[in-house]
Amino acid sequence: MKLSINRNTVWCDLFVDRLANAGVKYACISPGSRSTALTLAFASNKNIETFPIVDERSSSFFALGLAKKSKSPVAIVTTSGTAVAELYPAIIEAYYQRTPLIICTADRPPILRNSGANQTINQQNIFANHIRHFFYAGLPNPKKLDKIKKIAEDAIRISCFTDKGPVHVNFPFEKPFEPKSYTDEIDVRTIEKLFSNSAKHFSLPNQKKINFDALAAKFGKTERGLILVGFNNYETDFGKHLVNFSKTFGYPIYVDGAATLRFGNHSKNYFIDNLTSVVRAKSFQKQFDPEIIIQFGSAPTANVLLEYFKNSKAEKFLVNDFGDKNDPSLTAKNIIACNPAEFCESVVRQTKKKAVRKTNWLKNFLAVQKIAEEIKNKVIVQANFPFEGRVATELAAALPDKSNLMLSNSLPIRDVDFFASSNEKRLNIFTNRGASGIDGINSTALGIAKASKEPTFLLTGDLAFYHDSNGLHSAIKHGIPLTVILINNSGGGIFESLPISDYPEFFTANFLTPLELDFAKLVKAYYGDFVRVGSWAELRKQVGTSSKRNALRVIEIRTDARKSKLLRQKYWDVVAKKIDEFIDEIVR
Repeated sequence: MKLSINRNTVWCDLFVDRLANAGVKYACISPGSRSTALTLAFASNKNIETFPIVDERSSSFFALGLAKKSKSPVAIVTTSGTAVAELYPAIIEAYYQRTPLIICTADRPPILRNSGANQTINQQNIFANHIRHFFYAGLPNPKKLDKIKKIAEDAIRISCFTDKGPVHVNFPFEKPFEPKSYTDEIDVRTIEKLFSNSAKHFSLPNQKKINFDALAAKFGKTERGLILVGFNNYETDFGKHLVNFSKTFGYPIYVDGAATLRFGNHSKNYFIDNLTSVVRAKSFQKQFDPEIIIQFGSAPTANVLLEYFKNSKAEKFLVNDFGDKNDPSLTAKNIIACNPAEFCESVVRQTKKKAVRKTNWLKNFLAVQKIAEEIKNKVIVQANFPFEGRVATELAAALPDKSNLMLSNSLPIRDVDFFASSNEKRLNIFTNRGASGIDGINSTALGIAKASKEPTFLLTGDLAFYHDSNGLHSAIKHGIPLTVILINNSGGGIFESLPISDYPEFFTANFLTPLELDFAKLVKAYYGDFVRVGSWAELRKQVGTSSKRNALRVIEIRTDARKSKLLRQKYWDVVAKKIDEFIDEIVR
């Protein structure tokens, strides 16, 4: 029996069926004619929830947020032409953070390239520098349906397993696009066979064998070790194995403020939150230079730690799932492709007994941590409103347990890294720290919120908030609750910390770039609730009630970037002086 079909429709239906079968649960779709068959295939699949989003850039960052929170691949659909290029910033971010995205771009037939045809650009591997794999689907062909089925399966295999991150599938289409505009006839049994629901299973590639015995022996005989934990999507049991590793070898742990592990119920006897402060002491690097540094995940956020890492004479080990060289200093020679939890567990398993330490290495690290913490509690935690650094400590205390916190780039993420102390409350931290852009922060946070049952908060600055104001439409369109803590310091406050701030004739107009916008009106245009707070008590109150509101809410704090800069520096100067005094005592 023959069935009349539209070849574009069957081609895309089969592709989407394979994606859904392999675990794709979400798709973000921007409108367009050339992508009609792709749009209908995703929209009609009952196993995939679709999110129509007009702005392609917002759509791609929203997809990024969905993928981060759900830890599953998310599909993105666009029409041809410049719409494709709008996806690039989010793809770059996904590439560096190894977030799985399936990029599906519609295209004109290849014969029209370089012919002056409308809305036609060269889309062939357009994301070549920041994509894990590119697939050219070719024009739909009813005789080659197995090809598109295999492309879908390979896209999932690569994106989620063998080389995790974004993959790009470029689909050229010829008219007609609509499903009832029939182009071919095909045997019903062929269709039934192709759409059979046989599950496709994938697995991680075999990793190179790691000599855990040798590593256990090395760490066991080396007293001066330090563990750095960068941002990453760690397994839930990583913290337990990390603490056990630290107990076994006596190595202090520093967790970046951009990592979820900074917050949660873990022992204070091994974690040093204030490393970014104590390394500023002149004598610290000499007295506290490790023999071994083990870095899990990405490189540290703070430049002072990057310099500390670079200048250290330590033997350095980078440990992450895919063996990525997350080392701006280019000084690490040991790169180990291994799941961090598995690494800790395997090394400890090969250790016969807890290492015996003859020095006060760990004890002294905890001592300088305590000195910095005591000063922080006086200078930062008690700072007058509206010091930017205290916002980080206030949020760490006020946010509900297990809530999501998206940190914008520039100053917000740094202040959390510098000042937010670990506590028993678990916060799920998210960042766009792969390439550190500010171009899709709102949309990413909304994607995270949509994929979560827990309340979601975004800590951001005025430039980042403005940069992705289009993204706020998703809060209305898809009914997403999000609370934004907006630090408005009238421009790019981070530039106040750079030498260019000493050139006033150029600084304000070209670097600070104050927006002079009334964000209350902008938020109300998106039917959001806006409130400006004038005290710490009011901030705590507004944060506490926001998680109960089922809508977009923006809490604005007007700050002075220059005054905040001076108070940060005051704190660091006091800490450095006290650390130098402490080191003088222990070396006498």
